[in-house]
Parts: sequence; C-alpha cells; structure tokens
Amino acid sequence: MNLSAMKKKSMRFLAVDILDKVSANNAFAGPILDEQLDKNDLSGTADGRLLTHLVYGVLRHQGHLDWILTKFYRGNWEEATASIKNILRVGLFQLKFSDRLPAFAVVNEAVKVAKILNPPQSGIVNAVLRNYLRQGSKITFPCPEKNPAAYIAAFHSHPLWLVKAWAGLFGLHNTRAICAADNELPPLTLRANTLKISRNELGMNLAAAGFDSSPANFSPAGLIMKNAAYPLQKTSFFQEGYLRLQDEASQLISYLVNPQSRESVLDVCAGTGGKATHLAALLENSGKILAIDHDLRKLKELNKDARRQGVTIIETRQGDVTKKLPESLTANFDHVLVDAPCSGLGTLRRNPEIKWRITAAHLAEFARTQNIILQNASFAVRKGGRLIYCTCSLMPQENEEIADSFLKSNPHFSACPPSEAIPRQFIEQGLFRTYPHRDNMDGFFAAVFKRN
Repeated sequence: MNLSAMKKKSMRFLAVDILDKVSANNAFAGPILDEQLDKNDLSGTADGRLLTHLVYGVLRHQGHLDWILTKFYRGNWEEATASIKNILRVGLFQLKFSDRLPAFAVVNEAVKVAKILNPPQSGIVNAVLRNYLRQGSKITFPCPEKNPAAYIAAFHSHPLWLVKAWAGLFGLHNTRAICAADNELPPLTLRANTLKISRNELGMNLAAAGFDSSPANFSPAGLIMKNAAYPLQKTSFFQEGYLRLQDEASQLISYLVNPQSRESVLDVCAGTGGKATHLAALLENSGKILAIDHDLRKLKELNKDARRQGVTIIETRQGDVTKKLPESLTANFDHVLVDAPCSGLGTLRRNPEIKWRITAAHLAEFARTQNIILQNASFAVRKGGRLIYCTCSLMPQENEEIADSFLKSNPHFSACPPSEAIPRQFIEQGLFRTYPHRDNMDGFFAAVFKRN
C-alpha cells in the first residue's frame, strides 16, 4: 500500500501521524485531530469516531501502555523513535482496551503502518505485539499495597511525580479516583446562550433534531449531551449562536463573578471568550466588558464568536498583563476576572497530553507569572469592587498559595465569600473548587477578593 492510500484508508496511520505531531510540537491533540477530520471528511462518521478514540485513548493510557511495551521491546525504549512508540501504543491500545478488530488484524495494520513510516522497524512492531498476545497475561504492575504510588502511576497512567504530589494533598484513595476519572471520557457539555434561547427550549430543539441531552446538575445554562452522532459545531444551533461548548466548571466561574445589570467587567486573560461571552449573557448585553489577551488570534476568534452569539458589549484589546495595565484602567471596573494561565492539570480528561509534558518545575514558572498577573490586574478594581482569580489546576502552588500571597501583599483587599449563586458543595474554606472524580467536571479553583 502506498503512502497516499495508507493515509486515505487507515485510521491507525492517521492516529500515529497525529500523535507524532502532538509529541514533536508539544501541541494539543484537539486542533490537529479536528483538522484531519475535516480534511478527510470524517466528521460524524464511524471512522472519525474511531480516529478520535485511538488518539485520545493512547494519550490517556500512555503510561499504562508504555509499562507493558517496555517488557517486550528489545532495546532502549526511551531511544525508540516517536513513530515506533506511537505505532506500538496504538496497536496495544486496540488489543487491550478495544475489541472492535480481531487481534491478528490489529497486528497486521500496525505492521503496515510501520512499513510506511519506518520499514526496518516493522519486524520489531510485529514481534512486540505478537509477544504481547502470547504473554501479556503474565505482565504485572507494581504492588498496590507495597508501592501504591508506583502502582497508581503505572496502572492509571499518570506521571509518578504527580501521583506523589496528589497523594500528599488528597490521600491515596482520592488520588486513585482522580487518576481513574482522568482516563474516562469527559461529558460533552454545552452552555445555552440565554441571549437567544433558554436552556429548556434549546434542549427541546436539540431533541427534535435527534440530539439527546439533559440539564447540567449545577450550571443553570448547562446541558450535557447524552449522544451527539454529528458534531454540534456543524449544526445550525451552533452556527446561529444558540450554544457554546463549555465545561460545567468553566461555566460556574461566571456565576462566581455574578455581575449585576450595567456593571463593568475586565477579563484580563480572555482567550477565545468562553467566560466573557457567558458574562455578557448574564448581563443581558448591558454594562460593559473589556477582554484582554496577549494573543491576537484568540481575540479575533473571540470577536467572531461574540458576533455569532449576538454579544454586543465586549470590547477586545491586545495586551500583556505581565506588564502594568494602562492608567486609564485603574480603579475602573466592578469586577476583574483573572483566568490565569496555568498547568491545566484539572483538565486531563479533555487534554491528556498535558500530563506527559508538565513537570514539577513548570509549576514554579506558572506561579511566578500568576502572581504578576494577579497583582497587575488588581489595580483595575474600583473601591468596593471584586477581583476573581481562577485556574483549571488542582495544584496549591497555582491556587491557594497564590491567593494567600496576594492577600499578604495587598492589605487593601480581603477574602470575599463566593456568590450565593454557587452551590455550597463547591466551597471549601471560602474557596471554590471542583474535582473530576467527585463532580464529573474539570478541576477548577477560584478565590474572590474585595477591594476595601
């Protein structure tokens, strides 16, 4: 089979190609996968679902797969090329976690991909996978009783440093539950754009079009899709601005801000505007929102999405919030939201590639940036106004340690109880927290401060 035919016919080839690009470029899998789905007309097809299953399955279970592969790979696994590793991971993932294809066909497909990408290694791919079929049942993982952290790391596919850190924070039982939850499929959650439609009406309209959904448990605008045979982004519901895909924890941040009619909001790390457009809906297009981000491409996407949703009160501005804000913004806003750049370790269900690239050293780098951004953003809060700091991380270095440091350095701010709009089960010692294993949503943290 030639290269063009292999690319066209084999989802395993495409999966390996995507995984290679994720590895080589420290990229997120989602945009690369979406590009391939569109390029090959795979959106909403069985092959497209298989490709998505393979890519995210390998990324979620990479540690588990590598533990097994190192037992059968002859040579130094660390020195193997990314392509060979990913060919073997895709093959082993299908053999161990999926029964959609007979074992002999999985091995044959892996060998075919290897013959295209690295012909001299095709025999090794064949040998490793066939040895697993013969002897895989003999593979053991670290003893859960004697070495629980190593067991959780290997079996539940998380880096050992992170397992140890979480075990110290949450205990072994919760750490195991978090890691297991990270390897599950996240719910497909959307937010009804209440500028155009109510949640109930959107749910009924989706049902009439063959999409089964149920109201989210906590976000008043949230819907959780029970099935989505066709990508929602391709539907008229999305194109006409009736919804936005957004995790429920992310939606709750806007209720934490809780702006009232005609109040002003500054969103200093706005990204593509998931929270800014939600805040505009809560304000019913009254008041004003200034959305700042250093990435002009994200701001262009925000403006495009605001138009799609019928949002009229957002002004965007490119800016670097690691530097002092312009004086014109000083003490000028009722609410300032700092959705800080972070490790993203609360979003591993959606972005499993993160866990294979973030290290403990990165947390200190994030914390330095987070401290600077929070301090700079605080100058924009008017007297009596509120400053909201949030991350999608579970790590204290990025969360309560940042909040504590800020309060110690800024006596004119005080900790503020979260809005009554937030269910009390998410409030721990006056701070907002969600967890994937407990709440079936991304892991978020938030602290609210009031300027005295």
